[in-house]
Amino acid sequence: MFDILMLSAEKDFNKIKFVYESIHKNIEGFDKIHCVSNIEVDKGSKVSGIEYHIDEDVLDFDFSKFKGNVLKRKGWYKQQYIKLFQNVTSQEYLVIDSDVFFNRKIEIIKDGKPSFFFGRDQHHLPYFEFMKRMLDLDRVHNYSFINEIMYFKKEYIQFMLDKLNVNYNEFFDLSVDILNDINHDAGMSEYELYGNFVTKYFHNSYDYKIIKSYLGGKYEVWNDQDVKNYIKVFENKDYDIISMHTWI
Repeated sequence: MFDILMLSAEKDFNKIKFVYESIHKNIEGFDKIHCVSNIEVDKGSKVSGIEYHIDEDVLDFDFSKFKGNVLKRKGWYKQQYIKLFQNVTSQEYLVIDSDVFFNRKIEIIKDGKPSFFFGRDQHHLPYFEFMKRMLDLDRVHNYSFINEIMYFKKEYIQFMLDKLNVNYNEFFDLSVDILNDINHDAGMSEYELYGNFVTKYFHNSYDYKIIKSYLGGKYEVWNDQDVKNYIKVFENKDYDIISMHTWI
């Protein structure tokens, strides 16, 4: 059994209830749902059945160490470290964002084995430069691990720390030095890092599946009716996941 870790920003708080409904309708085998946000979710957006956390209570790293282009996207990088090193879920957990809606049933675990889900392929060189410098890790799979959902196992993350002979605070410091040197606003991907690491050191521990995703969004806040209308448009279309991003 696994937990679900949902990360949310204030602009997406009203979407949480819709995402929650889609989880219960289309995902099986999970235990608890945890939501982590940078500020407390307002009472009107809270859903009974979700455990809520503030990111500073989940992970206490000194993000003032970021410099240059890395500092400009501090919040984006912070979410990556939360996904890797949070302390609120069980040992295995599925990460999603609060603007991702499950449009139909997805089998997360089959015959005891979770899956890496592949969506749109991409090859962003700074991600692989970071992996190489951090863990001497090359790209070991010919498809990108970046997708809307990722299934993590804490034992594999701990093994990654053990390979470096560091704790997670020391990992953070090492990674910040590399990121500041790369000086890119998108210099690390926790999904590329974890997916390639697990594929190299724990081969055959995951299955690999293609998932059909629709990347949608707009440059303004969604109200509840906007979300309902959007979901209605896609309910019979050939997509497993639909995104409803707010680009502000």
